[in-house]
Amino acid sequence: MSNVEPLMTDRTPQPAREKRAPTRTCVGCGSRDDAAQMVRLVVAGDAIAFDLAGGAFGRGAHVHARAACLEKAPRGLSRAFRHDAGVDARELGLRLVAACDRRSGGLLLAARRQGAVAVGTDASLHALRGGAALAIVAVDAGSVVSSVEVARAVDAGRAVAWSTKSALGAVLGAESVAICAIKHEAIATELKRVRAAAVAGASVTGEGAECRRPEAP
Repeated sequence: MSNVEPLMTDRTPQPAREKRAPTRTCVGCGSRDDAAQMVRLVVAGDAIAFDLAGGAFGRGAHVHARAACLEKAPRGLSRAFRHDAGVDARELGLRLVAACDRRSGGLLLAARRQGAVAVGTDASLHALRGGAALAIVAVDAGSVVSSVEVARAVDAGRAVAWSTKSALGAVLGAESVAICAIKHEAIATELKRVRAAAVAGASVTGEGAECRRPEAP
């Protein structure tokens, strides 16, 4: 019998490597940050456009959705895309607000298709009492803004004001919608992110954006 001990293989499971979030450099402030904390821009044809859904192909650049970064972004975009960006900060802000409006409409449609949105005052307030993730309130909603449910949602950071009753109705298949409640957590989170970006875009245009916190009339 051999006195040689068998070679033991260390099979101790190794801890899985933590997957790091992708980082990008902001063309405005020049600092690196998680890509999810910024918005992406691409060249679409001969124009620079925001790719908020993240599905566009081609060379991209990233910028924090903050006024200070958006104001400095045109020069950084020219370096990133290696040609004159052709936009100033105000135009960039206008394009961001428009992109946010389109993205918000798409997210509402997605929530509607999944049956994850309550439409109208009674249904929305009931959904908010049941813990709905986010209230979208039209800027001309009227008295519904003064309701206890909306006030609590505002205090909890679960409400934004955006668009008009007729525009919300057009997206949600109704003539006029003063309020809707999103019951899908991921969609609600993305909507809040997009609306915050729209506020930043509006702040560099010198114009208001229909995306502020709801306030009583």
